[in-house]
Amino acid sequence: MDVGANKNSLSTFVVSPNYSMSWRENKIFIASLTVVSFSIAGGFALQGFWLILPFAGLEMLLLTWILYWSSLQATRREVISIDADNINVEAGRKKMRHLHSFQRAWTRVVLLPPTRPHRQSRLVMRSKGMQVEIGACLNDEDRKSLAASINRALLSSV
Repeated sequence: MDVGANKNSLSTFVVSPNYSMSWRENKIFIASLTVVSFSIAGGFALQGFWLILPFAGLEMLLLTWILYWSSLQATRREVISIDADNINVEAGRKKMRHLHSFQRAWTRVVLLPPTRPHRQSRLVMRSKGMQVEIGACLNDEDRKSLAASINRALLSSV
């Protein structure tokens, strides 16, 4: 979570998931694992167990798809901008596609407790019957920190 301000807003919060490796690093990992997997499968194929080769290929395709999907999900962003009168919540990947606007005076940030054991809390912005979840990619600690930061920003310079 990044906190900052730009010329048009008093406070800006950028929320994005943590990810350990970029897509480029994932491709290197996949390539090295493919070499190891096909080396082992090739050894077995030379001993007559040729049926291992297609399964090694399927395994690498599945791993590639899962890591690609994970890398794609890691590019999600939410930008929360607070100015004197409004709060804008934008969400998307490269381009922000979803925009929700709230009047600052009527907006409340609410941290909802988990509905069941072993579930995460939810952070929502509410205003005039409309509700938008923010920070869904964060863990509970970061979600609490974001809620506190947004509430401080809402209370300051009122």
